[in-house]
Amino acid sequence: MVTEHASLDDGSLVAKVVDGDEAAWNEVRRRYALLVRSVVVRVLDERRASEAVLDELPHIEDRVWDRVGRNDAASLRLWNGGRLAPYLAVLTRQEAERHVEDETPAAPLMAHLPTPIHLTRDSSVADGGASKLESVLARLEPRAGAMVRLRQRGLGLGEIAATLGQPRAAVRDDLEQLAQRLAKAHGGPDAGLVWSVLLDAMTVPTRVDVALQTEDDGAFRRMRSLVEATWRRLRERTLLERVGWNPGPLQDAPQLAAFVDGSLRGSARAKAEGHLMTCRRSVDAVAMLVMDLRGAVILKAAAGLHDDVAVSAACLATTRFRAAAALARRAAEAGEEQGARLFRLAQVGAALQGGEHDVTDEPSMVRATLVPSDDEAPLVALEALAAGEATNAFRAIDDHAAKQTVGLRLRMLSAASGPDLPEARRIARSFADPTGSDPGLLDDSLAVIALPDMRPLPVEVLTERLRDVVKDAIRLVLTS
Repeated sequence: MVTEHASLDDGSLVAKVVDGDEAAWNEVRRRYALLVRSVVVRVLDERRASEAVLDELPHIEDRVWDRVGRNDAASLRLWNGGRLAPYLAVLTRQEAERHVEDETPAAPLMAHLPTPIHLTRDSSVADGGASKLESVLARLEPRAGAMVRLRQRGLGLGEIAATLGQPRAAVRDDLEQLAQRLAKAHGGPDAGLVWSVLLDAMTVPTRVDVALQTEDDGAFRRMRSLVEATWRRLRERTLLERVGWNPGPLQDAPQLAAFVDGSLRGSARAKAEGHLMTCRRSVDAVAMLVMDLRGAVILKAAAGLHDDVAVSAACLATTRFRAAAALARRAAEAGEEQGARLFRLAQVGAALQGGEHDVTDEPSMVRATLVPSDDEAPLVALEALAAGEATNAFRAIDDHAAKQTVGLRLRMLSAASGPDLPEARRIARSFADPTGSDPGLLDDSLAVIALPDMRPLPVEVLTERLRDVVKDAIRLVLTS
């Protein structure tokens, strides 16, 4: 019986649950237990002002499953088909948010976007610019306003395009035009480049050009700092605001899930897209579901591993580094080797997310280990690069470690940071083929090729590329 249910697809399984099959219900819970837990952890991390309270997990999970199974699985009867994971993620987030609001005062929901490296912290200047931009955004056409809010919630260009059901190139063009409009309102003619970076509408080579100009041109750097501070303050003000629903299809959990997973088609999808353009609350709901499902992809790679290891990896993939570290620490204390490595990754991720290096008196792992094992080498190199030690990072990745994609990326990035610029260019030219299978390696290569001769990677570009490497490193840790 267990084997029979385990092999069923979601639709067949749910049909048996609705018919009262207890074994099918148990299989649904087994199959999606980690998804539910990862979403609950993310909600706690988003909504709490302090560390995520892991002791609350069992209680909230029970609330979620009680809701799904209540009244003869009435929630599952409402499911429209497609993929079950997005629908359960919606129900889980709704129930977890109710718990947080019922039990304790909740911290405002904030997206974890990286802090720009050149960010000024002059809040008075940022407040003035943010107020001006709010009036500009209020006059934008609905689609442009939705794109800005999706970006504020942490979605990148590719995710915004997928959410809107539009080609990536078309969305990039729209965001670039929007960047020019925002530049007229704040920052001046040269600020269009800065706004394009903030909206994730810029190609890798142009990002490199902007980073170099930031390093070399004091006036541009000052203008950029003001624009970035204004953007961050605007985002904070936007996300602190509590907004209600405008009635529409995305209020409905099954339709919200189907919209995000792509199974909503025809006139129903057109109506949902219209709702997305006119309802800020629906934009938030869509964005958070996209982020929750980004973590769900990692859970598949962690199948069979310790629960805390799997959920920690999902949190890492969605930039919830505080929760990821707490879970990884608990897994390490239980004797799970991957837990200790994920904890180190969470620390690296948090350092990179802040946009600046933490200076400590402790020696780097490269100095401590000199010749790390193949499994250790990528972690050691990441830690060294995050600490600003490019030479030590380059030394950590030997030819054998560079046979793995993560190792190769780190060898190229560390070499391009100063130790061996010709070697970095040699690697980059070998992997600059846009038809290649690894988009991260391609973007790293394009960044290196865009550098002027004998010019190392700007810290800004290196930090951005390392944030992307962390995602690949998660899978490496899970499979090692």
